[in-house]
Amino acid sequence: MPRLLPEITRRNVVTMGGMVTGLALAVGGIVHAATYDQLVTVDMDGTVTQVRTESESVAEFLDERGVTLGAQDRVSPAPETELDGGETVTVRRAKALTLVVDGRISQETVHDVTVEDALETLGVRPEQGADLSMKPEQRLGLDGNSLVVSNPKKVTLRVDGEKHSFVTTAPTMEDVLRQRGVRLGELDEVKPALSAYVKPRQALRVVRIEKVTRTEELTVDHDVTYEDDSSMFRGDTKVVSEGRDGLVRAKVELILADGEVRKRRVISRSAVRKPIPQVLKRGTKDPDSIDGGVWDRLAQCESGGNWSTNSGNGFYGGLQFSAATWRAVGGTGLPHEHSKAEQIKRGKILQQRAGWGQWPACSKKLGLR
Repeated sequence: MPRLLPEITRRNVVTMGGMVTGLALAVGGIVHAATYDQLVTVDMDGTVTQVRTESESVAEFLDERGVTLGAQDRVSPAPETELDGGETVTVRRAKALTLVVDGRISQETVHDVTVEDALETLGVRPEQGADLSMKPEQRLGLDGNSLVVSNPKKVTLRVDGEKHSFVTTAPTMEDVLRQRGVRLGELDEVKPALSAYVKPRQALRVVRIEKVTRTEELTVDHDVTYEDDSSMFRGDTKVVSEGRDGLVRAKVELILADGEVRKRRVISRSAVRKPIPQVLKRGTKDPDSIDGGVWDRLAQCESGGNWSTNSGNGFYGGLQFSAATWRAVGGTGLPHEHSKAEQIKRGKILQQRAGWGQWPACSKKLGLR
């Protein structure tokens, strides 16, 4: 009986030691959980969740969640902030936004969650009835966004010969035409282009383009040929035979812009009649070699025989024409600017019309009347 006591004592000691060790481990576990298992609220671009974490800082927490921040992304509180439990970590991704407001285009970067918030941040306040390409409550995407704001604006539209003035919220030229029920032909032109954004007070236009083919009769100018004649003075001509224009029948393609011919192209042609050239005789004789006879004597009396004189008293040349009389007999410029032959030619015309009395003193002196 006395031998059993030590054995019982040893077993109890082992059991008590195990209990102490287990208790120590249990207590250690409770301390660990209380220190490192923290409840954190995370707001990721408007999506809010609560998670437990062992992370000691915001940066460790984001890394634990697999969140990699871009250079322009925003996080609050700062990544180096220590977590004590109960915090809200807010992450706002940078979002590219192409913004078009009444035709004005800009490239923006925003951190807002919705379209409405982004407009507020950028100071854009759409007018009553404005057309928006995205709904105000729509969330912005991370891969780029395009937002078109078209406020009510007055524009003018020219189409089919009429001008229309109206107010529209249509963002593009194509939208305006659809709104107005304007249908385009295959070749029609629009200004600005269909995809262009409409600006306030802008003038819009539709040009109707039509391609037509028709048959026309076209004239072909006749040539002029010359035969030299040494008996005629240089510069004088005489018709030997009259010419005549030719005529062709042509197939013509026309490009019409609002009914006006913009381009014309002859596709084919066939002759109706050939042109006949005009034949002229032309003088080769030097005008200054003329033997003026009575006209030389008259010029000698009037101007001392100087055919290029300008007396300064309103009379010119060898025969002392006035400018008005010279023009009356078909002369151009002033008499003294022309050759002796030309002055004699005009003198003969004047003499035939009004007689030698046009040179009263000299004609009487020469016995011409």
